[in-house]
Amino acid sequence: MAKRSRMRRRVVREVGLNVSGAVIVGLLIFPVYWALCVALQNNPNFFIQTPDLFPIHLIWGNFRSALQNEGGDIVTSLIIALSVVVIGLVVAVPTAYGLKRFRVRYASTVVVAMLISQMVPAISLSISFYSLFRRLDLLNGYVGLILADSTYAVPLMVVLIRAYLVAIPIELFDSARVDGCGELRCLWSVVVPMAVPAIVTASLFGFLGAWGDFVFGLTLNSGSSVQPVTLGLYKYVGTYSTAWGPIMATVILAAIPAGIVISVAQKWVRGGLRAGALQG
Repeated sequence: MAKRSRMRRRVVREVGLNVSGAVIVGLLIFPVYWALCVALQNNPNFFIQTPDLFPIHLIWGNFRSALQNEGGDIVTSLIIALSVVVIGLVVAVPTAYGLKRFRVRYASTVVVAMLISQMVPAISLSISFYSLFRRLDLLNGYVGLILADSTYAVPLMVVLIRAYLVAIPIELFDSARVDGCGELRCLWSVVVPMAVPAIVTASLFGFLGAWGDFVFGLTLNSGSSVQPVTLGLYKYVGTYSTAWGPIMATVILAAIPAGIVISVAQKWVRGGLRAGALQG
């Protein structure tokens, strides 16, 4: 009898957790679904007639309009985000390896400083970057935005990769050195293959941070044709404030690259979490 009661309570608890999770996920996904519904309908009187929650007659013209107006900005954001990831990996992987492998004085202080740098508001840095980049003639171009976004991505990527490398036994590096591996070969042949989950996770955060940047795009590229999709959407809303169909279509198109990256990297992120739990 007691066993049956425990099983009943367990079933009730699991059903309750599943239902609660489904409700929470539904609430989080509903704005995206609503944007998709609006984008697929031709409804010029948005504030007079509520769009259908389950549209039957689908209109694809809003997506064509969004591509014509914001397709270039989406490509710009993609170039910037991928460049930030490449720069971040080139800098973060060797830096994290050095902080793990060598007895660097004040290494903990360096890591804490990197964490603190993530707390600095972007608007504060953008003012300094504007003054500096104006002197270096880096405004209104790709290079300025890539460098600005990298200031946030690189420290975070270093911290994430180093946290994973700490769990790797130091004897593994010593064995590689005994077998004749230099530091660069050890980094490439030993560390990188083992740290793939951490590298993918760090790349994901770097990509999403650069993809969603708005402050640097507004400050450093005002009045330029080279602008990220966040700034392009902001200007698009100001210009076509009543054309909600194309606006929501732009929102959906802007979310697709980030969604693809998250879907691809998801298994690596899970693998990194499992590996960290087992090693811990």
